[in-house]
Amino acid sequence: MADLEQVEIHRYRRELEHDVRHLVKKYCRIMSWEVPELDEKEADKLIFMALREALDQVEKE
Repeated sequence: MADLEQVEIHRYRRELEHDVRHLVKKYCRIMSWEVPELDEKEADKLIFMALREALDQVEKE
């Protein structure tokens, strides 16, 4: 049964990657409203850290 789940999640891998890229862009855009001179590379790092923390938290639930 686990093999079927592996095949299925593999089918969604690109969509997941697309969604993550969209989230990073979304939150970078939101941050730029508050921080006009936003360093996008630094903002990306912070957003990725926050996403990882959020994933860890949701996984624990």
